[in-house]
Amino acid sequence: MKILPPTLRESNRYIAFSIQSEEQITRRDLINEINYSTTALLGDVGSCELGLRLFSFEDLKGIIRCTADTTWKTRAVLASVYSIKGIRTRIKVLGISGTVRGATEKYLLTESINEAEPERKITQESIECTIAINAINIHGSIINYYNNKIDLMLKDRQYIEILDRSNTGYIGITVFDLKDKEID
Repeated sequence: MKILPPTLRESNRYIAFSIQSEEQITRRDLINEINYSTTALLGDVGSCELGLRLFSFEDLKGIIRCTADTTWKTRAVLASVYSIKGIRTRIKVLGISGTVRGATEKYLLTESINEAEPERKITQESIECTIAINAINIHGSIINYYNNKIDLMLKDRQYIEILDRSNTGYIGITVFDLKDKEID
């Protein structure tokens, strides 16, 4: 069987990513969770179209290969992974490159000063507040803030049950979500 010339081969993209996790994650567990999320999100046919392959993974950073046409679908799959073996995790895409070497040099070996998603500052003390969203009052404590973004830990039982079902500890809102842009 002959190897296809480069002009007839499908072009690939290499996505550099990092994982934020409460505990250490193994390569096998990561592969299983990505495969499960791909099948759940896109189905069997969609998962075959992505052509995913995990190239390297160590120290909670890695590179995954996908086809050039399905880069955004791959990013959606990585964003849909929220836990691995019951451990809360977040996969953050550092960048996309056309070669493994480019992805490694640009995104994994250097620390970027200008992050696309800066870490949120945790407030020293929790501030009790009441927020009106679409004429509904929500009571809780502000636990994080960054510019116009607020993360709120709810105290209302009905909302806590909803957050528990979705494996979320708090809701994130911006000043644009607030009615009359006021916090009590």
